[in-house]
Amino acid sequence: ELKKEIASKAALLKQQVNQRLQNKAYVGSIKTKTSTSLTLASVSGPKMVTINQDTVYESRVKSRKKFSQKDLKEEDEVAALGEVDEIGVLTAKKIVLLPTTNSQPKTYLWGQIVSISDKLATLKNRENKNVAVSLPSSASVKANEFVILTGSFGKKEIFNAEFIFTTQGGVLKNNKTSTPSATPKKK
Repeated sequence: ELKKEIASKAALLKQQVNQRLQNKAYVGSIKTKTSTSLTLASVSGPKMVTINQDTVYESRVKSRKKFSQKDLKEEDEVAALGEVDEIGVLTAKKIVLLPTTNSQPKTYLWGQIVSISDKLATLKNRENKNVAVSLPSSASVKANEFVILTGSFGKKEIFNAEFIFTTQGGVLKNNKTSTPSATPKKK
């Protein structure tokens, strides 16, 4: 009986820990703002963020070191960190003002790492084309792994990866088709 009770409490504790692990961060540009909420345009769609008197504000922009809720402007790039409720609204514990880059727009690539040399990799993408990728210094990917990369294309069409997510495999289609001359002839 005692073992069942301990197992039940352990399961409840594990569920609470897993709930805590779902604390998230939404990253995007501010589209609308009120005194209690923000709507962010993110890569995965619009995200709602509620803010309150306990929300902490931090700036990563050198020209805007003093930063508070009233300093937020539309089109500011921010990361909102906090807890997400069951309907996907994040209650912000911290809002971080991020520097905006006027360079290439961010995008993503999916594919298989074909080779790696120093911090430069070759990725075979969904169209079976090889793409040169500049990896961040913290990257730890291996040849033949399937990855999702976020970043932007830089000089000489090299993709500058900022974030790497290793997936559990995948299949790249071979778009080559047999030609009639490749079929055996009957005698």
